[in-house]
Amino acid sequence: MGGAVSGLFGGGGGGGGMSMANAAAQQQLMMSDMQQAQTIYTQIAADAQKQQMQRWKILQDLQTKIFEITQDVTIHRMKTADKLVNQFDAYIRT
Repeated sequence: MGGAVSGLFGGGGGGGGMSMANAAAQQQLMMSDMQQAQTIYTQIAADAQKQQMQRWKILQDLQTKIFEITQDVTIHRMKTADKLVNQFDAYIRT
């Protein structure tokens, strides 16, 4: 029973050294995969933050445009109302 475990970690038999090399290679691959996963996660987080900033900018631009249009409409209504009052006044005076 102990022979299988010791063979796996290089403690017994002639092929034990190869198992230790395989374990080291597996560990190295696992660490490389973890680093790649961390890099991908960091890129995703950066992209998410960039998209959030873009959405914020779009929202600000939209609110600014809505405000400008509202102001233009209000001014136009006031000018139209003034024009109608002036026309009515001119009609009454004639």
